[in-house]
Amino acid sequence: MSAVGELLKGLPCHDENNFTKYHNEPNRSTVSNMQPSKKPNVYLPTKDYPSEQVITTEKTNILLRYLHQQWDKKNVHKKRDQGNANLDSESPPARKMPRLQQNSRDNGGS
Repeated sequence: MSAVGELLKGLPCHDENNFTKYHNEPNRSTVSNMQPSKKPNVYLPTKDYPSEQVITTEKTNILLRYLHQQWDKKNVHKKRDQGNANLDSESPPARKMPRLQQNSRDNGGS
């Protein structure tokens, strides 16, 4: 344990003289040098919120939520164009065409 005491011996918390080169700046106010006529700054709210209001956090990450919003903004017109194209054409959507040729692998050839 004496090794720990040796390490901590020269630290500022043990030697008050280590702080003698630091002087209080007159323009900075601290609790110890504050004049009684000067009042501390106080936050005054501009809106009156109800006391039963509950503050909750969203479960999604802020970055993920931002990226989803940007993606939605970017792709809104694409979604609308696809929806309008389907509404404009009265024919049913095209079905997949069956394959006419099969791979040589499927035919058993090498």
